[in-house]
Amino acid sequence: MKTKICILTISLLAIFSCSKSKKKVKQNYSESQTTFFQLRHGDWTSNQWIRNPQNLKTIHETFMKFGYIDLIGNRLGDNPFILQDLYIKKEPSHLIDSLILTFKNKELNVKYYREFWSRREQEKNDKVVYEILKDIKHSFKSKHSSTKQSMNVNEDFVNDTLYQLIKVEYFKPPLTKEVAIKNFEKLVDLGFYESAYNLLYERSEYSEIDWNKEELIKKLKTTETYVYPWFEDNTK
Repeated sequence: MKTKICILTISLLAIFSCSKSKKKVKQNYSESQTTFFQLRHGDWTSNQWIRNPQNLKTIHETFMKFGYIDLIGNRLGDNPFILQDLYIKKEPSHLIDSLILTFKNKELNVKYYREFWSRREQEKNDKVVYEILKDIKHSFKSKHSSTKQSMNVNEDFVNDTLYQLIKVEYFKPPLTKEVAIKNFEKLVDLGFYESAYNLLYERSEYSEIDWNKEELIKKLKTTETYVYPWFEDNTK
């Protein structure tokens, strides 16, 4: 009798454990992998893609279309400036001024700037970097709105996928149900299904949205393997 009870208990525990484990397993959803994906979660200091002049131009023109003021606001006045793997002890606006100045005056014997432009010359992107720095400085000094700044954008270089992703991330508050659904639908249209899932369940800024998650999740395409998303879980 004791043996039967023991077997029954173990069986129930096994069933219960299986039941719990199934609840913990999350379905994986597919995610578009763009050429610029590593700029989101990778190390900028070692990224080779961004060193290509054409790619630099693409990122820059896309940022210009959205508006540097809306994208980084007054962060160019931060000291220190921290962004992903970048840590700049000097106020970025002052650093940009110095880099612009030393681009044309190579005789200035300041090791950091001399080595900076020497590396850019080796990568053959020095002229593009110089133009980007001038545009960022102008945006910061003039405080032009994104609408006015976008008038000077070269649309041939704008990456629409990146532009849409930026718009989803830097939405203008308040975050209403209509805006949330629009952002979700945009990610679905772009094929960022894992990111769209995170908007529904794993993004703190969307946690108070009263939307039909069970219905919306049906729009997402599943996959066998987990793919790191553009919009990751920020609730843990």
